[in-house]
Amino acid sequence: MVETLLLWFNRFTDDPGKVRTRLAGRPVLVYEPPTEDTIDEDDENDDYQLRTQSGLSLPSIGGGDPMAVVIEKTKDNAFQRRITIGRTANNDIVLDDTSVSRFHAWIEQENATWVLVDAGSRNGSTVGGRKIVAKAPSVLTNGLVLRIGALQLTYYTAQGFLEMLQRRATE
Repeated sequence: MVETLLLWFNRFTDDPGKVRTRLAGRPVLVYEPPTEDTIDEDDENDDYQLRTQSGLSLPSIGGGDPMAVVIEKTKDNAFQRRITIGRTANNDIVLDDTSVSRFHAWIEQENATWVLVDAGSRNGSTVGGRKIVAKAPSVLTNGLVLRIGALQLTYYTAQGFLEMLQRRATE
C-alpha cells in the first residue's frame, strides 16, 4: 500500500525496530514530487503519449506528497512471483498517473537480486536514466532512480530505506 513518507518517518522516530519488522528485508519505492529545482531541463517528456489537457501539470501521486511503498505481493493479484506496477487497482503497486499504463511493469526477485521489467508499456520505463527494453530484466540497486511513465521513483533496499529515514531524522 502506498503511504506518505511522513507516516514512515513518524513510525521510524517512534519505534525504529517496528519499522525494521514491517519491512522484513523487503525493498521500498519512494516517490518525491518534482520541484523546480529537481526538474531536468532536458527532459521535456516528449516521449509520453498521455498528457493532461493543459499539458502544464507535473506528474504526481498521493496529492503531490512524498510517498513510499514496500515492494510486496498483495493477495488479490494473480501473478505468483511478480509484483505488478500499474495504474489500475488490480496491481500490487498502484501508481495513479495517466503516464502509467494499466499494467506497466513488474518487479521480481531473481536469486538475491531484485529486477524491474517493463511489460511493454506505452510510455516505457527507465533505470538509472537509461530506457529499458520491454520484457528484459534490469537489476535494481540501492538509491537507483527509476522512471515509470513520467513518475520518478527511487528504489531502496530495506537497509537503504532505514538509513535514509535515519539521515533525515538528524537533518
